[in-house]
Amino acid sequence: MVLLNRERLLVREQAMDSRLGESCYVDRLTEATSKGKPMDQSDSILVTGGFGCIGAQTVKWLLANTDTQVIVGSRRVSEQRIQRLFGDDERPRLTCVQMDVTDQDQLEELMNEHAVNRVVHLAALQTPDCNSHRDLGLQINLAGTQNVIEAMKACELPIERFVFASSIAVYGARSHYSGEKVPMLAEPAPVNVYGAWKLAGENIARMFCEETDTPTVSLRPGVLFGPGRDAGLTSTPTTAMKHVVLGQAYEIPFCSRQDYLFAADVGAAFGNAVMAPFSGYATFTLPSHTVTTNQLVVEMKSQAAKVGLSDSFNITVGHEEVPFICDLEFAAFLEAFPQSPHTPLAEAIRISLEEFIIQKQKGWLDG
Repeated sequence: MVLLNRERLLVREQAMDSRLGESCYVDRLTEATSKGKPMDQSDSILVTGGFGCIGAQTVKWLLANTDTQVIVGSRRVSEQRIQRLFGDDERPRLTCVQMDVTDQDQLEELMNEHAVNRVVHLAALQTPDCNSHRDLGLQINLAGTQNVIEAMKACELPIERFVFASSIAVYGARSHYSGEKVPMLAEPAPVNVYGAWKLAGENIARMFCEETDTPTVSLRPGVLFGPGRDAGLTSTPTTAMKHVVLGQAYEIPFCSRQDYLFAADVGAAFGNAVMAPFSGYATFTLPSHTVTTNQLVVEMKSQAAKVGLSDSFNITVGHEEVPFICDLEFAAFLEAFPQSPHTPLAEAIRISLEEFIIQKQKGWLDG
């Protein structure tokens, strides 16, 4: 049990997962009283980039585990996307708004209108788009982060927490670092503009903390897998899982070792970082599983059999090597935010396959 600010308690309640038919644990924020009833909370959290993979998982965690108002900002908003990502269960506490991080005045107006007092900043272009459109990438990824910070400074309500989404792209290739493990605070050596701008974003987030005394956290997620991951070279393991459910053959092009992070765990990490007790500034890498692609596929095959898909499993591994960082230490994050989950790899793969089965049944699954 962890005491949160404003006398909120994070308690673990046992509940029944009706979809899986088994016991699970649900973390909810409740009032610090003997009755443990949810309290009326005034927190209003803005999640920029809230329709992306990490953003959607963060929003889902906040809706499931707190009683906060959640404001989702995105360049494009559609009712179909809202319905597919979030459903109807917590819609009274969810507001989705069209937003552009290059417009500081709009950001300030939005924060004041919704009485925002906590911000998770995820909006950004990914590596391929940054490489192809560097000026736009600079305006969104770096200048956009500064715009969010300036809007927070101008807010009518004080900002109680800022969480910035950085990336393991701030590091160099694995060969740049010696030893079995890469220290979390190893020397950054970004190899592309995406990583360079993320590193700069960390620095301006730190300066925001120093200038305002706002508790600020920079998180460096890595190679995500699971529902919602659908873009980039390292999304191919997730694409492979979709092809298993669709009964189609697929080859993951690379065979390298990677630090794999379950998307739902990453959303929970951002949720904990924005809500749990914290002071000052810190940068963290996130809990992961370091395996080769072949090891991942072996586990994928095992879990496919458990959900009745062994006959449709036809996943192979290519011979490409990708130089991305792996073997990153992450213990410091779990020490700072001990309620954050680190789902076992096998369980995370099984959960992903089950979710893709549901998406197929609804006609949503596209390999």
